[in-house]
Formats: sequence, structure tokens, C-alpha cells
Amino acid sequence: MADNEKKSFFNSNFMKSVASRLPYQTPNAEDLIGNLNPKYTEFQDTGVRRTEALANQSVFYNNDYNNVAAGQVSKEGQYAELVYANIEENKSGRLRDYRIMASFAEISDALDEICDQVINVDANGDIITLKLRNTDIPEDDQLLIEKEFEKYIDYFALERKGFEYFRQMLVEGEVFFEHIIHKEHTKEGILGIVQLPSDLIDSVYDNIQNMLIKGYILRKPVFDPNKPDKVDKMEFIPMDTNQVTYVHSGIWNQDKTFRLPFIENSRRAYRQLSLVEDSIVIYRLVRAPERLVFNVDVGNMAPPKAEAYLRKLIQQYWSKKTFDVNQEGAVQKFNPQSMLDSFWFAKRAGSDGTSVTQLQGGANLGELADLMYFVNKLYKSLKVPTNRLNPEAGVSDGNEILRDELKFAKFIIRLQQQFAAGLKNGFLTHLELKGTKDKYGIKEQNIHFEFNVPTNFFELRENQKLEMKAANYNNLAANEFISATYGQKKYLGWNENDIKANREMLRKDAEFQWELQQIAGGGPNWKDDLQAAGDEMGGEMPGLGGGTPPGVAPDFGGSPADTGAEPEAAAEPEAAAEGGDDTGPAEPAV
Repeated sequence: MADNEKKSFFNSNFMKSVASRLPYQTPNAEDLIGNLNPKYTEFQDTGVRRTEALANQSVFYNNDYNNVAAGQVSKEGQYAELVYANIEENKSGRLRDYRIMASFAEISDALDEICDQVINVDANGDIITLKLRNTDIPEDDQLLIEKEFEKYIDYFALERKGFEYFRQMLVEGEVFFEHIIHKEHTKEGILGIVQLPSDLIDSVYDNIQNMLIKGYILRKPVFDPNKPDKVDKMEFIPMDTNQVTYVHSGIWNQDKTFRLPFIENSRRAYRQLSLVEDSIVIYRLVRAPERLVFNVDVGNMAPPKAEAYLRKLIQQYWSKKTFDVNQEGAVQKFNPQSMLDSFWFAKRAGSDGTSVTQLQGGANLGELADLMYFVNKLYKSLKVPTNRLNPEAGVSDGNEILRDELKFAKFIIRLQQQFAAGLKNGFLTHLELKGTKDKYGIKEQNIHFEFNVPTNFFELRENQKLEMKAANYNNLAANEFISATYGQKKYLGWNENDIKANREMLRKDAEFQWELQQIAGGGPNWKDDLQAAGDEMGGEMPGLGGGTPPGVAPDFGGSPADTGAEPEAAAEPEAAAEGGDDTGPAEPAV
């Protein structure tokens, strides 16, 4: 497919769809988008188009509906239908609810636990590293690509803002970055990034279950010149897929029409916990006071008189003497607290006299088991280990790792991979703008981003697995019927290059140990002494046997490590007979 045909296939539908949604009409969709977004065409022919190319050859995507402009299958030409297929949703209101949830104390603590584990700085000061796989790029050129990678990653300032980016992804579900380039110097690549508010930008998908992103639409507010605090209108600006770095949670709603944030999993637990907390507070306020019970002796009074007498006593008890400036003296003032704390009952003749007893307050006010159940449920919904609830709990020494901690570490790695996927697409766009991508034939599958894994438990678990492998290898290698080399391949998982490299290192270690022995026995000038002794004895060094040149270590065998270079030519039979190759003794000359 020619370049012009690719451009038409990937962008014509999107531009027509955007033009059909605008309040004004234009005969040329390309001119319209060029006016709204002058840099649209610069990104139009760059970046990764592999996903769209595969979709064009797919049996599933290759149908009439896939050739219709995005959003055209909706009933009405509304912006919400363009963005969210056939469902209108208030994105701003939805994000506002999620932000309110994120400010809840327990959810905020859980999000902090997650984000603290995502950003990890290694000994080199790096948070994320670049891996080039299956490429024939020379080592010097790989260093140039790594420098471009470091420059690109520095735009995001992950050490300072990475916590904020991941928290936004967890709370809002989406993070958008606009790529900044110079229109007259596109060969300089991406010069920086600007974070876009997720409230004002949306992804435009295809019509088949929103599998492919066709582009983005930015709603830019235009303020009234007469009233700067009032938004006059919203200007819809189309943006190419390669103009934006898009990071999302990977979670859809039930109809697969828009992305959901991670904290949506905790909505039910959050509601339940807040209701339980409110009910516990209300119960404690009502049941906490200790009330008084007055059993008043009314003798043989008739019920009406007994009731009047009891009311008189209540009025006296409810009132308290105080000084009133307006009345210039002591007065009886109503005391509502006394009314709330007391019960009054009449007692008939023949019983004991008037008595006052104390009614105990709520008996189970200290019971918080039901509350802690919902707190644990909330933490589990956020995949945070519940043992982190106790601030007094110390860090384990690593002898035993809880299964929840290992699951939590793997969850962190999944978040890192999700974020790295968005950064990778932006970096490929940067390389293509600079011409590096085409120069070295770099493909999407050759580039791999890796965040530093959480070091608390994941690396500890990896070390434990290595210890178990080493223990199994040592037990089996001690068996005379099992080859040590076979055990390295079978139980340690080494390949041929690893085994050759290990043998080369063993040979060098043996050379070093032999040299240390010569220094210990002959002093630091042992080479000069051996050289002088060899000259006196006709070229033979004492103690090493004839044939070994003076000052040269004997051949300790081993095999050079495979560095990926072309294999050297085989040695001549005579040279092979003299060498110490570890493949066995040389064949005798015929």
C-alpha cells in the first residue's frame, strides 16, 4: 500500500467524522483540521500504524461497518455519541465522584501504598530502562538511541511527578500528554510534553467494540472577551493518535464504551464503610451517656395527683438556678441536658422510698469488629495487603512472604507495564520524527520499556526461587550419573551461551589464582625472576616443566563466551593438538 493510500485509509474517516460533528460546515475536512490543529499533519505520517494495518487484514474487522466514520452508527450526531459510541455519559461528573472517593482517608492511604511501590530508583538513578531486542544495531548506535531515550523520559520527570501520574491513572483511569514539536524543525523530534486535563480530551474509537483508537478530540474552552471568567464556547480540536501519549487503566465499563479507573472496584466497599462509620457515630452519640432513673414515692395519691406531683419534680430537676442581668437576680433556667439524661417513674405505697439509680450506657461501644470487616474489604478491593493496616507491624525479614504481598507486587508490575506501553508509543514517534527509526529499521517489537520492580518483596521472592534452584542443582550435580553441564541447562535454566561464558570465567579465575600463587611464592617481581632463570636454563622455567614460555601462565582450558560475533575459523590440527580445548584430547596426526 502506497504512503498516500495509507494516509487516506487511516485518517479520512476520522477527519470526516470530526467535520460532521462541528456546528459549522466546511467543504474540505483536511483544511478544517489543519486550521484547528496546525501540527496534525506532522503526526499524521509518523508513529506506529501496525495495529490499524493488522485490522485491515483481519476477518473480524474487514466489513462494511469498519469503513464508516467513527461514531456514524449512532442515532444522533452528538459529541457524546462520537466519543462514547451510543451512550451519553457525563465524564466531568463521573471524574468528580472518583476524586471525592480518592479523598476518603482509607482509599487515599491505599492509593499512597500503591504509588509508593510503583516508582523505584535503582543504583544508577534510573526509574525506567530501555531494552533493545532482536536487532542488529551496532553498539555505538545503540548508545545513541539510549541517549534519545533518556532525553525523552526526562520530559516526564518521573522521579518528581511519577507518583502523581500513577495516582491520576488509578483515580481517573486515563492520563494524556501532548507531544510538543517545532513545526519548522520536526527533525529535532519531540521537544517536550504537556499534560492535558482528562476532563477535556477523549479518545475516538472505531465502531466494533471500541478496539482501535482513531484519534483524539480536545475540547478547548474559549473564554468570553468581555467576561474572562466565563466560557463562551468549546472548540473541538482533533488530534492524531501519534500526537498524544495515552495511558489508561485497561478497564472498560459493562458496555465497553468508556474507560473506568481502578478505584471503581472499591465503590461498593467505600459506600458501605462510610455508612457503617456514620451509623456507629450516631449510635455512640445516642447511647453513650449514662442516664438516671428516678423512682419517686407517691404514696396513696390518686393517679392524676401523682402525675401532677411527678411533673412538678421533673420541672424542678430540669431547671437550674442562674443569674440573669435583665431580671436582676437569680432565676430558674431550663436545663435541656437534664431532660435527656433522666427517666422518671412513680412508686406506690408499701414500697421503698424515693430512689435514684443509674442506667448504664451502651455496652458494646468498644466493639469495632464489624467496622474493621468493611475496612479490610475496602483494602482487598484495592489489592492492598490488609496487614499494612497495622502501623505498628514491622517489616518481615523475608524468611516468609505472605501470598498477599506477592500478589501486590505482581499487581504493581502490571500497572508499570500498562504505563510503559503508553510511553513506548510516544518514544517510537520521537524516533521516527528524528529519522532514527527508519535509519536502523527499528520496529515496535524491538523496543521494550521496563520499570524497576518493587524491591520489598518481588526481588526477595526471586532470590528465594534462585536459592531453591541452586539447592536442587547442587544435590543433583553431586550424583556421579548426572552431568554438571546438563544440570546447569535443566535445573538452572542456562543456555549454551551462559554455559560457555561460565567456562570462560572459570578459566580466567584459574589464571588469576595461579598468578596469585606465583606472587606469594616469588614476590611481586616473580616474572622477572622467572625470566632470568629461564635464560640461564635455556628457556625452561623451574617448576613448570619444559615447553612453557617464561612468564606465561599455562592453558587452563575453557571456552570463550559467545558475544554474538561471527565464529572464528577452526584451528589447524597441529594447533588444536597443542591447545587445551575442553572438548577432549585432539585426534593423533595420521
